[in-house]
Amino acid sequence: MSSDDLDKYRKYAPFFIFELCAAPWFLVNSKSLADAKTASDVLAPIIAAVAAFFYVGLGLGRRVWTREIDNHVGQQIRNGILGMIPDDLSVTEDEKRSLSGEVLKELTGIFWEVVDQSNLLVSEKGHFYSNGLVYSLSIDVFLIGCFTGLVYWVACIVTGTAGFAFAGGILILIGILSRAFVTPARRAKHLSLSKQQLDVIKRNESQRVADRIRELVLGWRKDKALAAAGTPDPVR
Repeated sequence: MSSDDLDKYRKYAPFFIFELCAAPWFLVNSKSLADAKTASDVLAPIIAAVAAFFYVGLGLGRRVWTREIDNHVGQQIRNGILGMIPDDLSVTEDEKRSLSGEVLKELTGIFWEVVDQSNLLVSEKGHFYSNGLVYSLSIDVFLIGCFTGLVYWVACIVTGTAGFAFAGGILILIGILSRAFVTPARRAKHLSLSKQQLDVIKRNESQRVADRIRELVLGWRKDKALAAAGTPDPVR
């Protein structure tokens, strides 16, 4: 699996989740399974397409996914890269904390630069992306399942139809179980895969990482010194 494949599946997956979540509505409202199937086949894809459009377009799942990755895998990668700072730069702990906060994208970028330039690491990226797909889907299932479950509960209150309460409870339960069990399992796998990649980088690509870190740290220190002096960088 490639990065493009991963992005494509992440955009399409919410449609199918919404479609499955919409199906109970027609089952509750129809007099027979045949009527429910007919209505679901026609209307569920339309409802799912509209809901998925706003879900993906507004970046609702993407925000939670980005925060999840940044707080766990991204932090591990940044700490791993910071651990490879050359000793001759004499970076203090305060500077490491500042670097981690101010140039976090650059630190993560060093990791992916090295991964893309290593044949061994590139061959392992497919496992990373495959796990990432299930990882992100577990968050989509949680968000969409809980949201649609609440919609069913509101429908139950408005219409007095007990079937909506049951359907909503099932969807919310599925969402909570996904968040409670699937997300931590996929997170642990992602952390394990990124640790393996960091170990390979330390063994085989330490000099390349050291050169990139040296360039980043020296540039960061220069910017800080110029900012403190109130002088713009003539190069930029």
